[in-house]
Amino acid sequence: MPLQSAHVFASHIGHSGKTTLSFNMSCFYARRHPEVSVLVMDLAEEGDLTKRLLGGVDAYRKVEHVCGSIFRLLGDAESKATGLTSWLWTSDLDITAHVTKVAEHNANVPPNLFLVSSGAWPRTEDPLSDERRKIICRKIRDSLANSSTTWKLFCDTDGDRRPSAFTMLGYGLCPEAIIPLHLSKGDLDRIETMLGMMNEMRKAGEIDTQVLLIVWNMVKSQKDEPTVHKGFTLPITPTKVSLDILDACNQRICAVASDPAFEGLFVHGGPSVPDADFLKASVAVMKMLADNVLKPSEECGLPFVEMLDQLVASGKKSMTFKSGDIKYDAKDDVITNVADAMEALSSKFEAMSVSR
Repeated sequence: MPLQSAHVFASHIGHSGKTTLSFNMSCFYARRHPEVSVLVMDLAEEGDLTKRLLGGVDAYRKVEHVCGSIFRLLGDAESKATGLTSWLWTSDLDITAHVTKVAEHNANVPPNLFLVSSGAWPRTEDPLSDERRKIICRKIRDSLANSSTTWKLFCDTDGDRRPSAFTMLGYGLCPEAIIPLHLSKGDLDRIETMLGMMNEMRKAGEIDTQVLLIVWNMVKSQKDEPTVHKGFTLPITPTKVSLDILDACNQRICAVASDPAFEGLFVHGGPSVPDADFLKASVAVMKMLADNVLKPSEECGLPFVEMLDQLVASGKKSMTFKSGDIKYDAKDDVITNVADAMEALSSKFEAMSVSR
């Protein structure tokens, strides 16, 4: 059966929303597609995605023994040096031997979601040579492609100023990238540098990854209603100042996408693509999420789609989420708005993924 698709969440800025999006979009995808096995690879040093998937920052400590499978996977690849048989130097790799079925540890996560976990502790990794990294990525992808089931791969990465060894694995595994960033000219400066680095690595043959989607994250809204702005349909009605910043930042992204020197970097961009078409296909807007929904999601390992399902099943007008001694009270409309925002982003992601 095929490896259906593979996407990496990447940004050279920390706290841009990579982990929140990878957590919720992978769970949403798994819930929407129960016939597909969804594999999440946590390639971030601290393992924040691992913690959320395993039940949150408190609960994961009870199952720390399943953390660090990415390090064991790569360690096994190096085992030739110790005289053992290394999967790097043999014909087959069974990636499923290194995965955790997340629902066995966190019932809030769909049963068809699997994790190659990070260690949840800092590590120092030497860069892999291009040849070695490409072999590792090819064998992992081949293992998924040759499986008896259909797989969808998501990779989370660190906010590196320069891509780490693990971020480079994410690029090597995934032909398409999702880049979240705050709606800010300052953040865009950093992302323009990142795009330049990706472009140079593509030209040098180090990676093949293209940018599928730019996500303007944490945008302030005045209404949770769709609006059309300059021919671009937005899922919310941003404040005027947010719209002004959006216009300025979109103009700069369009300039990069249409630059002949960057041809091929964007899946749906290029010198001959009109700006309006590029923005419609390649840019998404995500509202600033309410803390009384976002925080318990992070701390309790509770994806938004599951929050909404629990709300509907309860028939209540509000819900209380407990994280240790902290209680988060959220009304039904707040939970619904957050879940709807993630669903809108996930739906656009799926539409753009299959429109090539």
